[in-house]
Amino acid sequence: MVTRTAAVPPALITLLLLAGMTCAQEVGDAHQGKPVYDKYCVLCHGEHGDGKGHFSESTTPVPRDFRQGTFKWRTTPSGSLPTDADLEKVLITGLYGTSMSSLRTTLSHQERLDVIAYIKTFSPRFATEKPEPPISIPPEPPYTAKSAERGAEVYQKFNCAQCHGDGGEGDGPSADDLADDWGNPTVPYDLTEGHPKCGGSGPDIYRVFIAGLNGTPMPSFADSISPEEAWDLVHFIQSLSPAYPKNVAGGSTKPTDEGAR
Repeated sequence: MVTRTAAVPPALITLLLLAGMTCAQEVGDAHQGKPVYDKYCVLCHGEHGDGKGHFSESTTPVPRDFRQGTFKWRTTPSGSLPTDADLEKVLITGLYGTSMSSLRTTLSHQERLDVIAYIKTFSPRFATEKPEPPISIPPEPPYTAKSAERGAEVYQKFNCAQCHGDGGEGDGPSADDLADDWGNPTVPYDLTEGHPKCGGSGPDIYRVFIAGLNGTPMPSFADSISPEEAWDLVHFIQSLSPAYPKNVAGGSTKPTDEGAR
C-alpha cells in the first residue's frame, strides 16, 4: 500500500518560513551583545556586571549589580526574574531622573536583544530559572476626585507616608535610613515630581504595588491590597503630579500621558 501525503500549499510554506525567521530574530546573541555592552554599559555597570564601572562612584542611584538577577522594573511578580521585554523597555525608555538614558534610537531591536542576552550571563539565575508569568492588571476605572480622595486613605492605611512622607515628597520618617539589598542608601521617590520612573500610566503605577521593586525597601502588596484600593491609590499618586489635570470635581477626566519613564 502506498501512503499519499497531502501536499503543503506553497503559500503556507512561505508563511512558516517567515514565522521561523521572525522567531529567530527575537533571540538575543550574547556573543554579539558583548561589544554592545562594552560600548554603552560597561562604564557604569562594570566589566563584570557588578555595578562598579568607572563612573559608578559618581552615579546616584548606583548602577544595577546584575549578578543577582534582581531587577526593579518588571511585569513579573515579586522575587521573579524579569522578562526580556521588561529589560528591553528600560533600554528603550531609560529611567527618568537617573543616569540610565534611553537607547531607543541608539540601538536596534536586535542589538537590544543581544545586549540583554549578554547581561543575563552575569547571573546564574537565568540559566536555571524562568520568569514567572506577568502580573494580570484589571481594567482601570475612570479617574475621579472621589477615587483620589479614597486613595489618600489607602496611602495612610498602608503607611506609605513612613517613607514617602505625608505629602508624597519622599521625606518620611524612615527616608534617611533606607538601603537597598546591597547596602546602598536609597531615597524614596518624590511623588510630586510627576515623572514616576516606572512610567506615568495607571497600569505602570498599579504594577509597582503588586510586584514591588526587587532589591529595594518597596514591598509587594499583592496579598494585602484589593484591586479597588490599588486603583484608588494610583489615582491619589497621579493627583500629586503637577502634570496631571486638576479640573476634576467629581467627574472623570483622562490624564496626560507622561510616557514610560
